[in-house]
Amino acid sequence: MKRVFRPLFLTALLSLLFPPHSRAQATPVADPRVSAVQDALQPQFIPPPPGTYTLPTIDTVTDHLFLDTAGKPVSLFSLTKQKAALISFMYTSCADVGGCPLAAAVLQQIDRLLSARPELAKQAVLLSVSFDPERDTPLRLAEVQETLQPRSDWRFLTTATSADMQPVLADFHQPAVKLWKEDGNWSGLFRHVLKVYLLDANHNVRNIYSAGLLNAQLVLNDIETVLQKPNDHSAHNSP
Repeated sequence: MKRVFRPLFLTALLSLLFPPHSRAQATPVADPRVSAVQDALQPQFIPPPPGTYTLPTIDTVTDHLFLDTAGKPVSLFSLTKQKAALISFMYTSCADVGGCPLAAAVLQQIDRLLSARPELAKQAVLLSVSFDPERDTPLRLAEVQETLQPRSDWRFLTTATSADMQPVLADFHQPAVKLWKEDGNWSGLFRHVLKVYLLDANHNVRNIYSAGLLNAQLVLNDIETVLQKPNDHSAHNSP
């Protein structure tokens, strides 16, 4: 019998994507965190049009080696060559709806928006990178990928060992520390900060999104902005 895979991460994610009750049917005992995050997925603001603003370089990252869902080694630069890349660090045992599940929900929104624009989708890649290689094996990430059903170039990656992941986290300045119990055993949780990184085609970090700014349309506009050539910006900003 095939094992049913449903990590806490997916349970929380599916509660965001497919709430069991409509807002009108919600009961007072509903988790307010879920309602707050669902509101964040449908923000009440209109992002500025792409190309009407600039995103200066924040940082530059180096190449790193990952494992894909087939267990094959792949390098960051080979996946992102001549593309804008959106990179989300996560782990599938995360049940904090405002953390990894929120990032995955927004990435799925971006994935759907990209799939509706094939020419733009060819120039972008989404990467969900697990910093928990002990449990998030390529097989486990393949099951997550199957559940989310990507329609654009959305990859799920990890490393062979936790030691291999440390230089990646250090390069991106992404904290992710195991939380230990008083008895010295690992709780199975990480202390980490939700960060999603936008890289341009030259591997420069052009934006870093946290929970308050992680909006699908805003990110899509940022992707278009970093892909535009300098003269494209001039055309958008001309009177």
